[in-house]
Amino acid sequence: MKLSCALQAGAIICDGAMGTELQRRGLGRGETPDSWNLTHPDRVKEVHQAYIQAGSSAILTNTFGSNAIRLEKGGQYSVEQLNRAAAEIARDCAGKDILVFGDIGPTGSEDQLPPYGTQPEQTFYDAFKEQAVALAESGVDAILVETMSSLTEAVLAVRAASENTDLPVGCSMSFGLPPASRPDDFRTLWGDALPDIVDKLTHAGAKILGSNCGDLVEEMPQLARKMRELTDLPLIFEVNAGRPRVDEEYRSIYSLDPESLAEIASQLVEAGANIVGGCCGTTPEHIAAIKIRIK
Repeated sequence: MKLSCALQAGAIICDGAMGTELQRRGLGRGETPDSWNLTHPDRVKEVHQAYIQAGSSAILTNTFGSNAIRLEKGGQYSVEQLNRAAAEIARDCAGKDILVFGDIGPTGSEDQLPPYGTQPEQTFYDAFKEQAVALAESGVDAILVETMSSLTEAVLAVRAASENTDLPVGCSMSFGLPPASRPDDFRTLWGDALPDIVDKLTHAGAKILGSNCGDLVEEMPQLARKMRELTDLPLIFEVNAGRPRVDEEYRSIYSLDPESLAEIASQLVEAGANIVGGCCGTTPEHIAAIKIRIK
């Protein structure tokens, strides 16, 4: 299914968290979710199938950390191996009726970009280009650059994907909580303001804009309203299952129940969102509740 056709048909329901679902299936400390594309492809497939059964009409490949810069910090598999395997798993689960978004996350080294660091921007561009091309050649329907807290890094990722593939490219930023005195002043953790984000990402080639993860939960619909005022592009929002707390074993616990997340998703659609889903801590049960509420 083409993204443009799906958008014309109504709100698209995306999937939820991958990492926590793989942890429930045995992913241990020291293992990355992405490595399971090669070591436990059946478990990755189980997660995709669970979300599709719950009502997702779009799923993300399990490639959040599969860029060269992040893999240099200890990955044993290549960018090509991880992205191709993930795209093939997702495509096999999705068939022709479910969209597959090629997932590109941050490098984790955005502090090395100018003016704070000394790494050349070309290094980041090349890393994002390599991942985007591998995903595109493996049959995804679109590229989603997500969880970006640095606008500089996000622009490089969007440019790399849009200039080197023929796929629509979306970008989802992560925001901190605005101050009580300025409740509409949404900014990323690096201080990037919403008007600059919309302007620069649009000029970089983004065809979808939005937000995921970060500190916003109940505040996400207000962000959607402010973003809708600034652009006519399709909007995507994926909300965490609440703000996490850390238990005695240093695990992140998310406590927002499916019905509460579904209410937020409904408000997002009313505010102008075209694609809604879940981020950290969300489960197939959360997605099923969104499907019931929206459809």
